[in-house]
Order: sequence, then C-alpha cells, then structure tokens
Amino acid sequence: MACRMEVVKLRSSSGLAKVTGVVLCLAGVLVLAMYIGPGISPINPHRIFAAHVFIAPSRATCMVTWIKGTFLMVLANMSWSLWIVKQAAVLKEYPNKMLMTLSQCIFSTVQSFIVAVVAERDFSKWKLRLDISLLAIIYTGFIVNGVSSYLQAWCVETRGPVFLTV
Repeated sequence: MACRMEVVKLRSSSGLAKVTGVVLCLAGVLVLAMYIGPGISPINPHRIFAAHVFIAPSRATCMVTWIKGTFLMVLANMSWSLWIVKQAAVLKEYPNKMLMTLSQCIFSTVQSFIVAVVAERDFSKWKLRLDISLLAIIYTGFIVNGVSSYLQAWCVETRGPVFLTV
C-alpha cells in the first residue's frame, strides 16, 4: 500500500484480512513488549543457569528500556521490510544476485564494525581464539548471513517481496 505494490480494498474480505493481520501483529508486539511479570524463557524454564547475584533494576528503568527496545525493534523490522521491497526494484535493474549479496554483506560488515568500535573500546576483548567461538563467527558470517541473503534475493526475484515476507 505505502510502496504502491499492492492495493488494499477495505470493502473486500481480503482487504479486511490484510488490515486485521497487521493490527493483530502490532497488538502482539505491544503485548509482548509491555508485559511486566516473571521472565518468559522457552529455552530455559529453570533457574539453574541463572546468575548468582542479580540486582533487579527499578520498574521505571525496565519500562524505559522496554519502550526503547520496542521502538528500535519496530524500526529495524520496518527498515528490513523496506529493504526487501527496494530489493525487488534493484533486482529488476541489476539481476546479479551474487553481487548484490556481496555488497549487502560488505555494507553490513562496515556498519557492524562501526557499532562494535563504539560499543567495545577495549581491543583486548577483540582477540579471536581457535575455539568454538571462531567457528560460530565463521558460520554466522558465511552461512547465516551470506547464504540467507542470497536465498532472500533469489526469492524476491522469483516470487516478489510479498512472498518472501509471508
């Protein structure tokens, strides 16, 4: 609708379903973001691995953090959605998916490096060791980022951005 790729007719059942889906998704995000209560952890429901000393932040601090986190998550998802829509236009003009994936990964690396330098200024913590953490970094960089970006570009080119988001 906003990018003029799809028409939403509010008088039809499909248009109402689209709008209802968006409203339900936003309501779910807000409920999960504003939930104040015991921690929800589907991976570790037990407190076996919990830290020994835990100082609970104040309720106001948690609320501000949740609001910032929710805003940043919505902003990140909207940015990624707009990138997927723009990716379809770019792939029509320049159909080389591998080059587009490479440039996307290079720009992501530069952005991540800048954020990392700002976040962690102690360069002694940047040392890479030959252990499982190096394997995790390599796997995340090549497989998760590279292959998934290429497959997303292929999906956008083949079926369109709406199919990818579904």
